Amino acid sequence: MMHGCSGLYTKSGKIRTNSSAWIKRFVAWGYVVLVVDGFTPRGFRTMCKRRKRPLHSIDDRPFDAYGGLAWLKKQPFLNNDQIFLVGWSNGAMATLSGLRRDKAEYFGGGHRFKGAVAFYPGCITLKKRVRNRYKPYAPLLVFIGLADNWTWAKPCIDMIAQASKDGFPAKYIAFRGAYHAFDHPNLPIKTRISRNAKWKKDKERYVTVGSNGPAREAAIKFIRIWLDKQATK
Repeated sequence: MMHGCSGLYTKSGKIRTNSSAWIKRFVAWGYVVLVVDGFTPRGFRTMCKRRKRPLHSIDDRPFDAYGGLAWLKKQPFLNNDQIFLVGWSNGAMATLSGLRRDKAEYFGGGHRFKGAVAFYPGCITLKKRVRNRYKPYAPLLVFIGLADNWTWAKPCIDMIAQASKDGFPAKYIAFRGAYHAFDHPNLPIKTRISRNAKWKKDKERYVTVGSNGPAREAAIKFIRIWLDKQATK
């Protein structure tokens, strides 16, 4: 699991609610879970409000994902050829970047994931880099909120749809009326400030986040079916 720009932990040191909910869910389904903390060891807790982010989701964080994969493959208590990568927001961007055919060796050496799932990633930068010809080496499932004004839906829809059209095992599922973090168990819909120096116009933006029960439950159903299906291949 790869967390978003809010980080893995709260100020009090507890794992954030949504990450905790997914950990419990995956374990209940019979999966071993490794959550990679990309922030705390580097001396920061969150990056959502930082204009200049010291850790790049596309260029840096995939190394953390493959570091986790390399460690898991050495463990005797799991099937080391049945390891999936799941990321949220900033971590979802790392997931998409790390799954690129032309970058997998660079980020992971000889290690590869069985498949990956990405929740509401931002795809503008990656879409430009790959010239809308995204090529994942493994099956990919992307969840998108159509009302998301933090990580816009259309760039991801266009990129994943083109990948599927090109014959790659990629698909997206989009939910109407769903904002960023729609899968959170109990996050009231609210606005918050996000900063990013890479944004062309406003370096500071008010964005909407919040739970969407129907979208969350549908995503839970879809991901379980998808993971179980991929794991049997």
